[in-house]
Amino acid sequence: MSEERTPDPPADSLDRLSAVGADALVRMRSFISDVALPRVEAFERERPDIAFALESDGRLDESVYALKLEMQQLSAAAGLYCPHLAPPDGLGLGLVDCMHVQEEVFRHGIRGQQWALAWTEGPSPIVRHWNAAARDQILPDFLAGRTAVCLALTEPEVGSDFPALGTTATADGAGWRLTGEKHLITGAPQAEFAQVFARVDDAPRGELTCFLISLDSAGVRRGPVQQTIMADGQTGSFSLRDVWVDETALVGEIGGGQALAFEWINWARTRRGGMAAGLGRHCVNAAVDYAHERKAYGRPIVELGSVGALLADMVIDLETLRALALELLGRLDARGTVLGDAVSAADRRDVSILKSYCDDTLYRIADSAIQVQGGRGLLTTTGLEKIFRVARNLKIPAGTAEVQRAIIARSLEASGSDHP
Repeated sequence: MSEERTPDPPADSLDRLSAVGADALVRMRSFISDVALPRVEAFERERPDIAFALESDGRLDESVYALKLEMQQLSAAAGLYCPHLAPPDGLGLGLVDCMHVQEEVFRHGIRGQQWALAWTEGPSPIVRHWNAAARDQILPDFLAGRTAVCLALTEPEVGSDFPALGTTATADGAGWRLTGEKHLITGAPQAEFAQVFARVDDAPRGELTCFLISLDSAGVRRGPVQQTIMADGQTGSFSLRDVWVDETALVGEIGGGQALAFEWINWARTRRGGMAAGLGRHCVNAAVDYAHERKAYGRPIVELGSVGALLADMVIDLETLRALALELLGRLDARGTVLGDAVSAADRRDVSILKSYCDDTLYRIADSAIQVQGGRGLLTTTGLEKIFRVARNLKIPAGTAEVQRAIIARSLEASGSDHP
């Protein structure tokens, strides 16, 4: 695919950027073109195909993980790794600003440059709730991309219904002892720390508390890699057996963990707009380029009606995805509560619409991009099958597609009034 032909986002959408967001977008474009892609291309010359590149124990290949850390650190040094965080931790970008920056990163596919942005085991808005000791001792390396801190919410018997989790924290002197099982945790095989959610002293359902712990603590045992559809060796489990932590491990307030969990989940959901728009654009461009270059029956396949229809549907999907994401994120920016302490029903509805539509639409776009390329689209070297696997994966983390629709349905009144 020719990157030079990749169009920039429409000018009218750029008008929605704040001044700091516009500056961040310009800086990210320069970083991607001048730093990230040259480094990725050099790596690709040494390792042309890193799909399913794993160590013998299932973890992500060490050289690929080293590239990830390098990309994080280069981006952090450029001041771009955590644009979503409030100063002094980040740039303080709004959700629309972040979407533009995310789209810029992901429109180049999933080649390694995507690690320029903090993601699941990177700094999230929860760091504002870390206490002074954690911010002094752990946060600098975290913000610099040198350390990973996973979010440990899911358990073997608890997924989307996380208020029912069973991990416990029992008061013991000037701290707590944690016991429980966590699984399907992104980053668990490599992360140095975890933000663990538990119930303190048999608190009732939903009354959770968050603790920041070292995964090298006595009583912590990492389980084997849990290989997912992503086949990237970055998901795993760990058990806690009478793990003692002192009061500096507490994140936020005792009993305030559910709000923190939702703050992280809503942040994860809002990122779908830029990610899906960027990856969708990459898929459309790859399909269009191929359809003009590939010939069958004596002419480019773009002239075949069935292929043209696929391309047209992909473009329609991309444009509607992007427009809807900008509209919903603009609403959320205007209300300013989705990542705060008071999330309204309208916030929950809009975030769930955003996640549902972006997940479903990216899946269709990626599927069509592979179909346009036929057998070539199935090759790991094209990168399209990886985007397809990512798109399928997105329908489950941060709340399944079914949960999103349940949230949307609950937000509707039965009075017959207009919605939303």
